Amino acid sequence: MSIKEQDVDAAAAHLEAMTGHKFTNKLICAEATQMAGPQVQIVYEGKFHSVPNNKRLAILGNAVLAKVLCTAWFESTPGHIQSATQWNTLRNSQLSNEGLAQRGYDLGVADCIIMAGGTVTKTPKMVATTLEAIIGAVLWDGGDDAAAKVIKHLGFLTHELLTVTSKASQFPYMIRQIIS
Repeated sequence: MSIKEQDVDAAAAHLEAMTGHKFTNKLICAEATQMAGPQVQIVYEGKFHSVPNNKRLAILGNAVLAKVLCTAWFESTPGHIQSATQWNTLRNSQLSNEGLAQRGYDLGVADCIIMAGGTVTKTPKMVATTLEAIIGAVLWDGGDDAAAKVIKHLGFLTHELLTVTSKASQFPYMIRQIIS
């Protein structure tokens, strides 16, 4: 299976519009959306590239998403005891495959998934994994600040457990800079 150069450019344009992040490495966009096989060949800018599927980036995205979300939750009410139940509620609604898939469908993630020729259905699991991979791609391409900005831009920090008592001045430095 090979992906055409215009597919890479289209994936990058779609992800940039969705996330608000300008990618310096367009090939990472192809990897974030690639579910066609374990590895596909791309000719991009006159060179052959082997692009793995998006599972590695999804793991990275899941980890950074959990970190940013947990940090925002932890700092949302300083001086107050927060129950593990609150964190579990937040985590389950935002980081579960169901929650990620719903957000992914709402954002149009399904429209940019690159699939194998015979695959016709983009499952909720595929959409959830691709959304995580997109966040992982932003982290890899732009670092912690870029990933945190995109996580906010995609609406992950609007959950009621974060917004009812949160104030920008109560967040750690990295997150405080991003949401102000």
